[in-house]
Amino acid sequence: MRPRLSVPQRHFVQEFGNLYAAYGLKRLNGLIIGLLFSSEEPVSLGDIARLLNRSKGLISEAVRRLHSLGFIKKIEGPHSRRDYYTADESTFLNVFHFNMTTVRKNIALADQFLHEIGTNRTSHTWKRRLQYMDAFYRQMNTFYASFERTWMQRKRTLKR
Repeated sequence: MRPRLSVPQRHFVQEFGNLYAAYGLKRLNGLIIGLLFSSEEPVSLGDIARLLNRSKGLISEAVRRLHSLGFIKKIEGPHSRRDYYTADESTFLNVFHFNMTTVRKNIALADQFLHEIGTNRTSHTWKRRLQYMDAFYRQMNTFYASFERTWMQRKRTLKR
């Protein structure tokens, strides 16, 4: 039987896509994650395309990227020749780790250019901004590390 989306599920999928778009990410990625997160059973590539009314090629490319990032999982389904995908609570932690990587890249960028411009007097404003950038992202990195420790403790208390 081919899966169908309930009205609340369809609304959730659309809102999840809108949320991703609001963050400047691809809306399609949010639609896929929202669909998989709200689905009781793993969903085939063909059904993802059908349910989201997109081409299978476009979905295949997006799913491959999301899988490589650890945002969704590829699993065996009832028909061994088809690929099935799912999302679970680890999706959020994997997205979180992706964001932490971006924060650390910002720290490295600020450090690299602070080093490159050194004591160059003509770059005082730029240097000050880079120092601000460095301090901001280091503070965010500290917050993220603390948040992850707290989250892992909280996660253990949640009932399955």
